[in-house]
Amino acid sequence: MTQYLKILEDKINNFINQFQEEITSLRTSRPSSSLVENIKVFCYNTETPLKHLASISVVLPNIIIIEPWDASIIKDIEKAIANSNLGLTPTIEGKQLKLFLPSLTKERKEALIKILNSLKEDTRIKIRKAREETIEEIKQDFGEKKISEDDKFKLLEEVQRIIDKYNKILEEKTEKKSQEIMES
Repeated sequence: MTQYLKILEDKINNFINQFQEEITSLRTSRPSSSLVENIKVFCYNTETPLKHLASISVVLPNIIIIEPWDASIIKDIEKAIANSNLGLTPTIEGKQLKLFLPSLTKERKEALIKILNSLKEDTRIKIRKAREETIEEIKQDFGEKKISEDDKFKLLEEVQRIIDKYNKILEEKTEKKSQEIMES
């Protein structure tokens, strides 16, 4: 009986983890390597996350330094950063790139909040779809007499409890990130 719930929670946990990973790249006032580490760089005839190609360090208050392990790909990294939705222009200094993070304008903060809310809504849709799949499976098993009517109703209540729990977690993560963006 609990296999439905376990599968549902595993799926939703994956969705929440993906959401968390995606929002770490949304910029706040504090520079962080997570801002750029997952940018895909096209080099060696493949796309590779930046964190696999270079060391990334933060120099306070507003500079990120990227030192590629292979200096021949520095232009590829520069191009990938320039083409990302971060709105940053890297500067090449010798064998490293520097990213100067200007203060966020009100318009940029609002744009980041819109992106954040879009990511949240995408995650909500995935959660809803997982819920519907689980409910359909429960109803199908009830129709095939694999579970009793009491079990069906208990499972449906438990599914909704799980959905409510994770929607609350999603909302808390969104609110926290929103505050980080607005405080910058």
